[in-house]
Amino acid sequence: MNHSNTDHMRAETLILHELIDALIYENSFGIAERAVVLDQIDALAHDEFVLQPGESYLSLPLGDRTLVLRARQDTPVQPYRLSRAPVLLLDSTERSGRVLGPLEVMRVVAESLSPQARAALPNLDGFRADLETALSHTTILLEAAPQIAQDLADSQRPKLLDWERLAALRDRPFHPSSRAKSGWSEDEFRQFGPLLDATFGLDWLAVRRDHIQGGATTIAETILDDEDLDRLQQSYAAAGISAKDYVGLPVHPWQLAQVLPTLYADELRDRVIVPLAQNLGRLAATSSARSLVLLRDESLHVKVPLGISALGALRVLPPRYQRNAERSQALLQALIALDSEVGRRLWLCDERQWLAFNDPTSDPFADKPGHLGCLLRAYPAALLADPEIELLPMAALSVVTAQGTMPAIEHLLRVRGDGAQIAELFREVAHTLIDMALRCFGYGIMPELHGQNVVLVTRGGRIEGLLLRDHDTVRLHLPWLADAGLPEPEYIVKPGTPNSLINAAPEQLLIYFQTLAVQVNLHAIADGCATAYGLELAQCWQLIHESIVTTLAALPESARTVGQRVLLDAPTWPTKLLLVPLLERVGTGGGSMPSGYGSTVNPLHVIAERAVMAVS
Repeated sequence: MNHSNTDHMRAETLILHELIDALIYENSFGIAERAVVLDQIDALAHDEFVLQPGESYLSLPLGDRTLVLRARQDTPVQPYRLSRAPVLLLDSTERSGRVLGPLEVMRVVAESLSPQARAALPNLDGFRADLETALSHTTILLEAAPQIAQDLADSQRPKLLDWERLAALRDRPFHPSSRAKSGWSEDEFRQFGPLLDATFGLDWLAVRRDHIQGGATTIAETILDDEDLDRLQQSYAAAGISAKDYVGLPVHPWQLAQVLPTLYADELRDRVIVPLAQNLGRLAATSSARSLVLLRDESLHVKVPLGISALGALRVLPPRYQRNAERSQALLQALIALDSEVGRRLWLCDERQWLAFNDPTSDPFADKPGHLGCLLRAYPAALLADPEIELLPMAALSVVTAQGTMPAIEHLLRVRGDGAQIAELFREVAHTLIDMALRCFGYGIMPELHGQNVVLVTRGGRIEGLLLRDHDTVRLHLPWLADAGLPEPEYIVKPGTPNSLINAAPEQLLIYFQTLAVQVNLHAIADGCATAYGLELAQCWQLIHESIVTTLAALPESARTVGQRVLLDAPTWPTKLLLVPLLERVGTGGGSMPSGYGSTVNPLHVIAERAVMAVS
């Protein structure tokens, strides 16, 4: 399919930036350790490769070849980031430099490794395929971006779905293959992705009641109107089955066409599963692709599994995740009831209504059960009924358009109408997230606070609190829960796998705050503000530092002591590593994104040192 050359080139540039920055940030294969900073490269002759003020040349040796790029310091997060394309390859025979795109950069990096090192990366070809898919799908998103931004600008009160589509333009920040929905062609992405005209109905299967788990047996009555419900009931009769013996389960049309006939061939043959009516209702995808907005009632999202991959993980719904999410929600509700300050500013989506396939004779921890299930996500009625309340996913705040604007930031400032500046709004957003995260930490609880999970609750452009969704990865330190009288959720964890949900030391909870909440979520927003409006990253980090200090002072002594030591006093912070864990992935990887942890200098120390130097 033909694309706009401008959109394709911009997609390539975006992915190139994310790939180079990730290689340097994660020091993949020691690439950052070998980097050399230069003011000039005498032997290099290449048009339009001169430096601007604040830039340096960065040389990345790869055996007998070298990558050369222009970079700027990105203190305090990482020492250097790619400032402008192109990236050039130099070798012993070609001194003018050959321009590389992201796929070629990854090929050259792989070729620089020893055979033994390459053999330890079984997903190397898979990742390069993901990059190619990311280029294709990002181009499609960029084609839609102007209309998405225009619709937002024209609306006095955009819907949550409008913001979800904006958030998809960046998806998971700082990840080069994040926009790839691997397993979907371009046509399928246009049909089922988070695009303006992509709406579709769900297909339905009947699952025998002895092969189902979860208590949401009224899903059909909840999400279908009378006409579609009647069509569904007629299809039971046409199939010769009874609702007394079977439960209706909605499935994504792509999943039914491409995955289930093979994966569930035996169950379909034995009529444990029976096809019912197709194309019922009208839904549209959010940025996650598997969470769908019910257009006739946007207070309901329908989450269905997909046999595609994003961020190296299958977009399936393992039943244990659903069970754990239900238990996490009960815990968070108990916290809201216990702490009035948390209760005043924290809301939860209701995710207790779910169904999943369950074969009593098979492995409940295999991938297969996760391919057939459904979860209903209900947004709080009180928030939706308030005409002054707007819901805005934090992931949307970091998006910068090709025109250099940030639609979500500008919408909030426009609605406020009080002359507030970018830095003031960032402070408010950062403090709301940090304050809630650390208050939860004081009870031994850490929700997963990346931009897709957290929705800002705003009134008149001001941040009133947070709405959490997707509760299946709430991390806990049980002794602090017990001290507060909060119930243990009793998570279900696959035997033989690390239990990252239960953390023996409270310090471990803060890792998820430092990485997902601060280094990904807040840093992405700060990065966007720096790109679009020239706001200094150092100022953003200073505001983050101030919020951490203020919130820690209000915590119980045990939490305050740990937070002070880990967040403020420690010389280093953890970093989340994505590239090498993704390259090392074997098989499907299941429903969890491959990742690991590294270490970097404490960014708050860098800020403090800069402040001292400025004064002296």
